[in-house]
Amino acid sequence: MRLLKMFAFVGVLAVLLLACGDDGADEGSPAETIEVELVVGSEGLRTQRTGGYGTAFDESWRAFSLTARNINHYERQAFAEGLDVFTVAWSADEEAEFSGLGPNFDATACATCHFEDGRAAGPAGDGPLPAGIGVKLLTDDPAAINEFGAVLSAHSVDGPGEATVTVTYEEVTGQFDDGTSYSLRRPIYSVELTGDSLLPDDAVIGVRVAPQIPGLGLLELVPDDALIALADPDDLDGDGISGRLGTAVDLLRDEPAIGRFGWTAGQPTLEQQTATALFNDMGLTSRYFPVAECDKWAPCVRVGIPLSTEYNVEDYGDPNFGVQEPAGGEVSDQQLLELAIYTQTLAVPGARDLDDPVVEQGYEAFVATGCTSCHTGPFTTRRGPIQGLSNQVIQPYTDLLVHDLGLGLGDQRLDGTTVTTEWRTPPLWGIGLLDTVSGHATLLHDGRARDYEEAILWHDGEAAASAAAYRALSAADRAALVRFLESL
Repeated sequence: MRLLKMFAFVGVLAVLLLACGDDGADEGSPAETIEVELVVGSEGLRTQRTGGYGTAFDESWRAFSLTARNINHYERQAFAEGLDVFTVAWSADEEAEFSGLGPNFDATACATCHFEDGRAAGPAGDGPLPAGIGVKLLTDDPAAINEFGAVLSAHSVDGPGEATVTVTYEEVTGQFDDGTSYSLRRPIYSVELTGDSLLPDDAVIGVRVAPQIPGLGLLELVPDDALIALADPDDLDGDGISGRLGTAVDLLRDEPAIGRFGWTAGQPTLEQQTATALFNDMGLTSRYFPVAECDKWAPCVRVGIPLSTEYNVEDYGDPNFGVQEPAGGEVSDQQLLELAIYTQTLAVPGARDLDDPVVEQGYEAFVATGCTSCHTGPFTTRRGPIQGLSNQVIQPYTDLLVHDLGLGLGDQRLDGTTVTTEWRTPPLWGIGLLDTVSGHATLLHDGRARDYEEAILWHDGEAAASAAAYRALSAADRAALVRFLESL
């Protein structure tokens, strides 16, 4: 197991810190006083303030939707305007204020899939995939899927969407080392195309649940050097973990970049991730995807640099935010920038119950089973355009690297075979409030896991030893580890 940097805290350190009040608090109201515990367990940093000084302490249904507590007035204004764009329903009507939807789409608003900024639910059982789950389309011969593009859309402005994707589950049973039985559900997907077009049998469909989005701006500012230091693609340290950097392309600069967003770390920045989702899931063009047929038959010609790198709070209020000449598109540069700032500045919810002996027991089991080899931290963010996200000590429980977790979690070809897929380690902060916010606790990239334990048991490949170690735990330790996850 790789060693993590230790902070020189001993035992439990109680620190009184001042935090901003709720968004609705009066400007002149006294700041809230919050007692924050910093606890060092066997490895790494444990803290209530997992998102640095921007951490929000709210355990209600709005826990994922608050602004980072330490951003300034200008950034809160941009956040509010970004929220308007995030929640508005786009239309195919050219006369509408928010027009340009389609021709194919999965949702009419960002908030449809990311309801209350949370995670979309996995399928409750057999049947068509529910809203909030997208279907990526991949093949070794891009020309064979040119008609469809990067995704199979569920809806069209002119009628039915491109395809209906249906899931059928089969039960997979096993036993813990103490003899207790468990059952998992393995998804099998079928695709029914709407038109007369055909897809090659070797085409791969990638089912992807819309993830929760708090804390993304902090992950964007984790220094590249920190990720490079964690990467060990050839497993030179012999610990069985061979995480590698995500591979991405900065579309505006046409340069390779380190990927850190998306289930497979295929996007380098939040602005590009946002523009890609707008294009693939809603059919909306922007400076990143200037025409509706972008990248289907020939690469798009893109001009300019990312807007978010130019953001300056001193210039906020200027229609162009001090950026370069607008590039055009159905999503304006101003709207794209506001959306990027909105997703960047959603606060991480604070961890809870650090002094609970069962939570501490669960954390020790989390470390002992090797989970911290990938669900790691802490990090100190670099300086970025948004001051409140800069120079923050955070504990996201992710290395932001991609790992092979075994064929069982691979994507599926249309001929029914599976292909190995490498997955970015998802952050765990806020995961314990998923049911409170989103009304479910389904996990993994396709929502197959019905709870925390099933998600752990699906781990294989590089994580096979950790899953085996979890199966070897006593029932009490397994329950405690789950309780630790619920505290995050």
